[in-house]
Amino acid sequence: MSSRKNFSLIDLRSLEKTKIDILFSFADQIAAGKSSAIEGFGKTGALLFFEASTRTRMSFETACARLGIHPLRLDGAAGSSLEKGESLEDTVLNVEAMQPSFLVIRTGDDLDLRALSEKIATPILNAGWGKKGHPTQALLDAYTIRKHLGSCAGQKLLIVGDVRHSRVAASHFELAEKLGYEVALCGPKEFLPQLPPCQVFSDLSQGLQWATAAMALRVQMERHDHKYSLTDYREQFGFTQKNLKALSAKALIMHPGPINQGTEMDADVLRDPRCKVLDQVHNGVLVRQSLIHMTMKEVQ
Repeated sequence: MSSRKNFSLIDLRSLEKTKIDILFSFADQIAAGKSSAIEGFGKTGALLFFEASTRTRMSFETACARLGIHPLRLDGAAGSSLEKGESLEDTVLNVEAMQPSFLVIRTGDDLDLRALSEKIATPILNAGWGKKGHPTQALLDAYTIRKHLGSCAGQKLLIVGDVRHSRVAASHFELAEKLGYEVALCGPKEFLPQLPPCQVFSDLSQGLQWATAAMALRVQMERHDHKYSLTDYREQFGFTQKNLKALSAKALIMHPGPINQGTEMDADVLRDPRCKVLDQVHNGVLVRQSLIHMTMKEVQ
């Protein structure tokens, strides 16, 4: 039997494709109401969100509730000993000493989740780590693509926008290698990696014509030294009805949230039949519930 810390999910490079297939299969069972719940009564899971979150935090919390696991939630520094100067690592180590079944952690680059996972026995589930990765978001995105297009293999995912600061994009680069889909980028040069690891489209219409799924990213203006015109961004790279005419009627429109409506995506696009943004949120609960289930089975 695997030791508890062996099932930490820090990145997707270390997650075998066979486990991804099992994860998605169990999510299918949950969606169909055919899953057999694990015994969660009396067990706890620590949800340590040192950065703000809505979808990720509440979907993990919902997943815990559905499995009968009580979530121990910490949101930011307010009301905790972080306000008194306790370090992030000390906070995690003290919570881990309470023996939760797993730790869900969302943090910036100032906490090293990989190093932390070597110090403790409790599994760590990465819920968003600085710019390094957001594994469960990429997994739920891929699950959504599989659900609507039949398979991830052979699909073409166009990621549009602030890729340079996106942990979601970082995880998709890892996951694409496992599941056999292509990733391409599009956006202003200021928003793209200096050394892009894949094909780059400078023209949005060309990228949309290539794609079978198009994902907009939040414009993270707070991370840019030089301000970029949001009006120009919407005109050139925004998901507007005008721009999306270049996207196939069979393709998917996606966004990991939160959405700056009127910048990277217009409000009326959410009503486009190709748009799966809210379905991504729904699938996030399924995937995270499946992940917690797998984690609990590993540690029992």
